[in-house]
Parts: sequence; C-alpha cells; structure tokens
Amino acid sequence: MRRKWHILFLIFALVTLACGFFGGKEADDEALPEVPQPDNSQSKPEVEQAPAVEESAVEAPAPSSGNNAPKFFMDEFDGDMMDANWFEEYSYFVDDGVEEDDPEYTPSYSIEQRRGALRFEINSPYLYLYRVYEPHLYDEVRIDFEVENKGVNTNNVGAICRYTDYGWYEFITTSGGYYSIMRYYEDGNKELATGGISSIRFGEDKKNVYTMICTGRTLILEVNGVQVARVKDEEIPDAGYVGINISSENVVPVQVEVNWLQISQLE
Repeated sequence: MRRKWHILFLIFALVTLACGFFGGKEADDEALPEVPQPDNSQSKPEVEQAPAVEESAVEAPAPSSGNNAPKFFMDEFDGDMMDANWFEEYSYFVDDGVEEDDPEYTPSYSIEQRRGALRFEINSPYLYLYRVYEPHLYDEVRIDFEVENKGVNTNNVGAICRYTDYGWYEFITTSGGYYSIMRYYEDGNKELATGGISSIRFGEDKKNVYTMICTGRTLILEVNGVQVARVKDEEIPDAGYVGINISSENVVPVQVEVNWLQISQLE
C-alpha cells in the first residue's frame, strides 16, 4: 500500500492557487444527505508563487508493527509525539542549478510538540509539510483541527483523505482566505472546487477550526463551523490514509500551531 509520495502533483496545485481562485468553478449544488456530526464531548470549545523546477523529498518510514493505535480519537497534544503512528514527508522546490551539497538544497523546518500544541516552523519558501496518520485506512471520515497562526500571514493549511496508491483528495486553504479541493490522480489531476472563505479569521494569533469530510463520493470543507464547499467525485472510492499539511509560500518564517485534532467516524 505504501509508496513514495508523488508530490509532483503539487505543481498543478500551485498554478491553481495562483490563478484559479478568482475565476473558479462552483461546487455541485445538488442536494446531498446531511453528514452526521461527531461526538465532540471531549472537544475543546470551538471557539504568487514561483514556478517549481526541482523537487527534493524524503522517504516515509516503514510501517510500524502492530495496530493498537486508535482509529478514531481526539488529540490535544499534551503527551509525547506519536512518531510510531504518524509519518512526515515534505516537498521542497528549489531553483534550477542548485546542487545537492548547496545549503539551499535542504529545507529548514521543524515539527515539534510543546505546551499542548503541535508546532510547525518553516524557514524555507515553497516548502510543503505533510503529517499522515499511518495505522488505519479510512473511506468515511471527518477530520477537525484548530490552527493558530504565530508567524507571517502567508501560509497554507489543509488535509488529505483517501491517500491510496493511485491518488488522493486534498483540501487546501490559504491564510489569504481562499480554498481549493483537489483530486490528485495517476491519470491526471482535477480541481473540484475553488473560491473564497468568508468565515476565516485573519492575522497573527488568530484561531481557525478546519473541518474536512470524506463520505461516499461527497467531499465537504468547513471553516469555523461554516460550510465552504460541498462537491461530489467518484474517482477515488477506496479507503486510504488521512493527514494534515502546512506549507509556506514566498514569505517566511511560517509558524503555525495545531492546538487539537480529531478524527471522527461517520455513521
């Protein structure tokens, strides 16, 4: 099931985010069944990119032995980092001609858990960090997480679902208030929806709660409890991994804290 991350798909997303938000497609407005809400009894209260020419990526670690990790849970990041259950990958775009021994070839970033938050620090532009939950595969799933911006107001936040050997779905939101729902696919990529987010909170120290839902052939994006997009796609029906991503654009440092994360079952 596992394979090296095909981040080259993100080149398409960069062009989309740069050009597509202002003339984007509308989401499918066909009436769809309501999505059940998760049990949040344990939750906290809610409260021009440059073209990429070369990629450097890390290989994901081998799967951990055993499968005692929970499938559905709430993580408030108060304990140790669960390195055995999560793997990290990145995509980093460098200028043409940069050699492997050049310091610019290796990106500068860190992901650490401290003071009840998972903190992402990115000091290299155009760096895309993914943190993926490995023990289980999901077809019906809801991902909620709260993000607090601690650095520049130029970054992207998102989540993935149904990551498989042939593709995945990705929800991308920008700190500037735009979104894109993408299907990355071995036979070609497609933007399923794009537009503006009226419910996002801008600026340093602002908190935003992101919700990404994959159910049947329906994909739903919510920000701060407001539904932003609801679309249908049937190209990736199989169960796959889920995860979150934080990325930088041309201005750094990006400093983002995930205060809590919940993976919920849909019934």
